[in-house]
Amino acid sequence: MGVLTKQKPAKKIRMTTREYLALPPDEDCRRELIYGEMMVMPRPREKHNRLLHNLGEMLRRWIRHVKLGEICFDIDMILDEENDLIYAPDLMFLSTVHNNRLRDGRIFGFPDLAIEILSPTERLARQGRKYADYQGYGIPWYWIIDPNAEQPALEEHQLVEGRYEIRSDIVGAQWFAPGLFPGLTFRLPPLLEGDLKAAVKGKAKRLM
Repeated sequence: MGVLTKQKPAKKIRMTTREYLALPPDEDCRRELIYGEMMVMPRPREKHNRLLHNLGEMLRRWIRHVKLGEICFDIDMILDEENDLIYAPDLMFLSTVHNNRLRDGRIFGFPDLAIEILSPTERLARQGRKYADYQGYGIPWYWIIDPNAEQPALEEHQLVEGRYEIRSDIVGAQWFAPGLFPGLTFRLPPLLEGDLKAAVKGKAKRLM
């Protein structure tokens, strides 16, 4: 998946998990704590946010209909309190059996699915480290979505015996059937346009 890498380095601040969690909300930037280094990044642009909202809403309607669990938007995921490791994926899915991991508006531990939507200035090294951590800490499913190329693209990674394997590699208007959500099939271009009904097929249409 092609990713542009021109970006000013994120501001780094040394901090513990406790100090990070005590910070007040900040509407102007995104924050993550990577082994004690707080990364402060600008908020994503409109195209990113539009896909985030539309994809999240589509998944929320499907997940609630089949009573699988909860979709979480842009909240902290505390992977390792002792080693000060906190990420904030764009979207996360938490199954009903793992509802106890959602506390005080944060996920403590790992979700069943993490979804990252790449920004035009996404740094390749940062994505590589995130991929390694998501794999190492056992997140079962990981989607990486790039809406910025000539055709939007989605990679679906499944954890198999401790390592990610690509289960699906979708480009443009190809249909995507997530392994985690049997019965749901969708495509990216209509989501970018905000047309949820055109984005799905089958019985999901009546939910949109």
